[in-house]
Amino acid sequence: MTKFIVVRHGQSEGNAKGEFHGQYNSDLTELGHRQAECTAEYVDRYTIDAIYSSDIRRAYSTAKHTADRRGMPVITDTGLREIFAGDWEQMKFSDIEEKYPEERRIWYEDVAHCKIPGGESVAEMAERVNAAFERIAAENDGKTVFVATHFTPIRAMCCRWHGWPLDGMQKIKGVVNASVTIVEYDGDKRKIVCVGEAEHLVKAGLLTGLPKDI
Repeated sequence: MTKFIVVRHGQSEGNAKGEFHGQYNSDLTELGHRQAECTAEYVDRYTIDAIYSSDIRRAYSTAKHTADRRGMPVITDTGLREIFAGDWEQMKFSDIEEKYPEERRIWYEDVAHCKIPGGESVAEMAERVNAAFERIAAENDGKTVFVATHFTPIRAMCCRWHGWPLDGMQKIKGVVNASVTIVEYDGDKRKIVCVGEAEHLVKAGLLTGLPKDI
């Protein structure tokens, strides 16, 4: 069995600016670093054998807080990246709403079937991220693996783990910055232990909610 401790990155520069950063290589804010350290402290309760991350800085910086506490390296994997947002990269959500009203409506109401102009479809992203998790699980059989990634990949993977179609992404809203999702891979079986655990952030006064735009 492989146990995954999956962490969404802390508050990013894009989150703070109300921008869609997709694969734009933005980093954490000061608050994002504090959230990442709080989550690193929270996962001290687990033995972690390997630490993986999307190579985008906001995810890598989040993983680095856990890695530094343990004296471990961070293994980057491009398969764990956020969706490639094409024409929407680094655009404000309000501008996307104005310039791409129909595509933005689909993102809001039917994200599973969204294809971002000039970018990836959600289905393409989901296949990419799932392949990364399958590969990491095979490389770490019997181990506990920390993975730092992004909002859309975690929602898509939750559907995969539940055995739902991607339409189920509409139900998954609680994956806030630096929250913890745990899933166990046992052969072909997937057991979700928790999704979007953030009580440690609430207690520390570090919780940032999801913006309505997302």
